[in-house]
Amino acid sequence: VWTTSVMNMPWFHADVHAGNLLVLDDGRVGFIDFGIVGRVSEKTFKAVNELSIALSNGDYPGMAEALCNMGATDDEVNIERFASDIERVMMNLGSVQTDVTLTALNDGSLQGSLDVDESEITNVLLDIVEVTENNGLKLPREFGLLVKQSLYFDRYLKILAPNLDVMGDERVGGLGSAVDVSQLPPQEVLIDV
Repeated sequence: VWTTSVMNMPWFHADVHAGNLLVLDDGRVGFIDFGIVGRVSEKTFKAVNELSIALSNGDYPGMAEALCNMGATDDEVNIERFASDIERVMMNLGSVQTDVTLTALNDGSLQGSLDVDESEITNVLLDIVEVTENNGLKLPREFGLLVKQSLYFDRYLKILAPNLDVMGDERVGGLGSAVDVSQLPPQEVLIDV
């Protein structure tokens, strides 16, 4: 649903930490607190698609090219060095920890919560900014918002669905394919403002 909002809506929820997500009784996820939202320009959207493909292939030079296509630069970028820096940041991404708490309720059911250390997410974002700036790029703000949300979802997936192949699962709409939300049945789109 979140990816669909990025692709098809005029804005997307840009603060999807665990406190802003609700699991509804029927299993759907509800988004609350739209205090931070973002918009994606066509240039950034195209570059994000390129980046998604490179990420799924583990293609660090491709990631560097995609980020160059997105960022403003006056200098020639050394793609090989930039790719090496990106690889280091991607390795650091794996170190972000998520705390999972399960509580047994009196009725026998379980209640769970996820907590991501905001400072770890911020440090990964700062690494990304540093790497891009050190390589002569200035990325658009909306990309930073997308990356932050992606980091949250990456951690949620590692905890809740560790064996899910996001790129290969037909239930997960990737950034490379558009979905017309107006054609979805109402029960698949939850918009409550």
